[in-house]
Amino acid sequence: MSESPNPTEHVLRQLVFPARYEQLIEYVGSELAKLVVAPPESTSKTFEIAAESIKARGEGLFMPVFAASGTGKTTLAHSLRTFHPQHYTETVEHSGNVTFEALKTRVQHATQNFPANEDRVIPVNIDHRESNPADNAELANIKRFLREPTLGKRVLILWPETAEPLASEMARGYIEIAGRSPVAIPSEIQGPSPESWPSIATHTLEMSNSVESLELLGVNPEDYAAEEYRSLGDYLRHISDDFTNRRVRILQETRKPVRLVVVFVSESPDAGVLTQLTNSTRFGLVDGNALLDATKSSEVGRWWRDHRGLLTQMIVQLDARTFGLPPAVSIPLLRKYSSTATKDLEDLGINFPDNYSIARTISRSDIGKYLNGTVTPTFETRGTPSTVSLPAFTLLSEKGFTAARDKPLNRAILAGIETFLGSQDIESSNFQAETQLDFTPLLPDASFYLEQDAVCLEFAWRKGDFLTPKNRADISVYILTKLRNYARELGHIQNFD
Repeated sequence: MSESPNPTEHVLRQLVFPARYEQLIEYVGSELAKLVVAPPESTSKTFEIAAESIKARGEGLFMPVFAASGTGKTTLAHSLRTFHPQHYTETVEHSGNVTFEALKTRVQHATQNFPANEDRVIPVNIDHRESNPADNAELANIKRFLREPTLGKRVLILWPETAEPLASEMARGYIEIAGRSPVAIPSEIQGPSPESWPSIATHTLEMSNSVESLELLGVNPEDYAAEEYRSLGDYLRHISDDFTNRRVRILQETRKPVRLVVVFVSESPDAGVLTQLTNSTRFGLVDGNALLDATKSSEVGRWWRDHRGLLTQMIVQLDARTFGLPPAVSIPLLRKYSSTATKDLEDLGINFPDNYSIARTISRSDIGKYLNGTVTPTFETRGTPSTVSLPAFTLLSEKGFTAARDKPLNRAILAGIETFLGSQDIESSNFQAETQLDFTPLLPDASFYLEQDAVCLEFAWRKGDFLTPKNRADISVYILTKLRNYARELGHIQNFD
């Protein structure tokens, strides 16, 4: 994606399915080259001949092109460097007046960072004049520019049209002014074959969102008969509309959108193996494929493999994230807010922190960065020095976290989060532990409302340095079990087995 997504916004509100070139550029940027499919051989050869002719003649070329809307004219125009890197530079988009000076200025500006020895053809795309063909004066300016001896002589000007008659009219007018063209103009553009459309759609969906297996969300490009659509654009627009409707319906399935955050509290100083189980772009978002790969022999792993589409739905519907909470963060919170841990921690000489220290400590943690929208994870563990906090956590863990001993500890972490959110002036309310949400049957370890969503926290208190590769399977089983429980409570599993 062109920029990191905002972790404070529910992932379902961010999912997109771009159906036009301009949207693709917005969401995938330079990664577009991984999405485009090479044009048919006839179209590819035309552009290869055009480049060779420009070099041989020492004169630029004007090429009106035409194709039905949605064929991929703009995408092709901006992908010539991808398909013919030996012939073409990156494409320049011109949207101003079609005059000699305007064209020269635009190309000079666009190429000022080109290497000094750059001698490839410069494609210039004029995409803002569809159904408004160039008049004789503009054609004369184009001819003059394409014979300009510094830059114009190695420029290919593309003028896309959907109507063949308009493209032909411009071609005839230009030939009358400039003489015979080395390639037949206008040139009809052929887009990718329909057989490739499902793959293009699937890759578009994944790359635009940086979330795996979104085609399993209920809108699978393979279910759409490509041959029934007039163009790739029509095909993508239909799927895009269905995807948007599906996304909104999932958001509406509960009265208030729910977020699930699984927090592993242990001696681990950083995220450890969690980085291998989460999305590389969306901070902390669990990766369904990684979880299943780690749990091939478990019952819950096998169950989810049989319900793979539902797993994708639950991950995005719950915006399911997972983070580690190191002793440098957990111990100060327990010292301040947990009456059951106070005596032990006081005996270890751990100072009673003030609200400012609590807020600062959480802000440096991964869960704090998630809650306040800091998208750069550094997995910092500054706060109470590890020489103090680590032994303190070890002491508490020796007493065990089972038999409901973790419940007051959960409440302490929740109290710290409430203090932190208040210090950040982040709209939040309804902080409660072991309490059913008022709009669903869900009974999380702790919960609160964050702006327009309900955040459900599920805590896993573990002894030792837990977030290590040897515990990858156990961690994945825990997360998948929580996801299945939530799917059941939200009514997605009719016959739960």
